[in-house]
Amino acid sequence: MTEKLTRHADGPRDGASSRSLQRLSNHENSGYLRSRVLKRSIVVGRHKTSVSLEDVFWQELRQIARDLGLHLSQLVARIDAERQHGNLSSAIRLFVFEQRCKSAGARSPEGQRAGLTR
Repeated sequence: MTEKLTRHADGPRDGASSRSLQRLSNHENSGYLRSRVLKRSIVVGRHKTSVSLEDVFWQELRQIARDLGLHLSQLVARIDAERQHGNLSSAIRLFVFEQRCKSAGARSPEGQRAGLTR
């Protein structure tokens, strides 16, 4: 069996790799891989602090706060109180990732069978 080679500007690639690169390129155009890091000030507890996150994480964090009926600063205070180690920005990214994984699992048939809920 022979693999089909496709010529690219940076050299030959097999067809599967080419498709992967095209999907990655399409994903880059969606903005997730090129999201700007934004530094914002937020009050956590009674202290003002600055947090640097990619814009997509700020958007998702705000949506999660709305879904939970919390102000953004309340949600960040909870995340800050529960983090085990690392900085606050990393803890927020992990929290957003975990929440979105849970919600994706709850929407999937496998998640529904396993009793996963939001």
